[in-house]
Amino acid sequence: MGKHSKNNNDRAFFSYHERKAASSGRMASGLLGGHNTADGNFKEWGWGTERRTLDSDAMKDIDACSLSLQPCVDPVVTPQGVLYDKGVLIEYILQRKKDLERETAAWEAQQAAAAGEAADEAAAAQQARVDEFLAQQEGLSQSDLRARGALASRGAVSMGANGRVLVADKGVHAADMNFWVPSATPQAAVVLQKPDGVVRCPISGQPLRLKQLVSVKFTLADEGRSAGDLVGMQAKERYICPLTKKPLSNIYPATVLRPSGMVVSSACVKDIIKKDMLDPFTDPPTKLKEKDLIPLRVEGTGFAAKTDEKHLKVTIAKPAGHF
Repeated sequence: MGKHSKNNNDRAFFSYHERKAASSGRMASGLLGGHNTADGNFKEWGWGTERRTLDSDAMKDIDACSLSLQPCVDPVVTPQGVLYDKGVLIEYILQRKKDLERETAAWEAQQAAAAGEAADEAAAAQQARVDEFLAQQEGLSQSDLRARGALASRGAVSMGANGRVLVADKGVHAADMNFWVPSATPQAAVVLQKPDGVVRCPISGQPLRLKQLVSVKFTLADEGRSAGDLVGMQAKERYICPLTKKPLSNIYPATVLRPSGMVVSSACVKDIIKKDMLDPFTDPPTKLKEKDLIPLRVEGTGFAAKTDEKHLKVTIAKPAGHF
């Protein structure tokens, strides 16, 4: 009796382990006993729902624009705490308005076409009632009327030499018999929804208004740094809290004071600012309300201890494999 092979893929069936490994795409070569030369995060093919846990590289920095994901040049913040670069945001608003105009025009055209179809159906129903009335005047029964309608719908009607009714087939059912042809494939009607007409924040979903934006002022950790130096630095090394001198990052969240636009740490707001509810960066100090304290939205650190676990896991639904 010969030696049995202990390698993967040598069985007459596809085992559970092999099926799970093959669903991982190009990572399957290492799981199946081969040499895995692909990147661990790269997945060219495979099947089934893909689940991944995001790391810190997938998290936006605290001073990065929510659209361009780059450090803001002219930072502004919405009342919901979403940070944008003003130039990028204005470009997004203008582009979104053009998209809304195009979507509104398409929706109006669809509504006009639907109204035309409804008018045609009403006219056809009216014509059917007229034909039925005329048929009753001629003494025809309902069965005769239905037979006449069926002949008319099938094609041109002509009389043969022996008096038989001949119906010319114009290929009405050709599409049904050749369903594999792309031009004969049935298409589902696309129903467009009425556009909202309001430019909304892509993060919070709230309406975007330029008059509600607040200019943000970060305090540099090193006043001698240039804008080019800030891009190559980590977020925690770029800016600090002007009161506590602690770094600002996703680990140490920040809050914007609406009157002055200064960014301070949330711990400073809790321990110092909220005691008197005054903005110390205005002259004279401005009385603050609760809505004047805007917490900056942060995505997290990539660690479950600092970030909610449900925000770290992403899922992409893909077709299941069939064997």
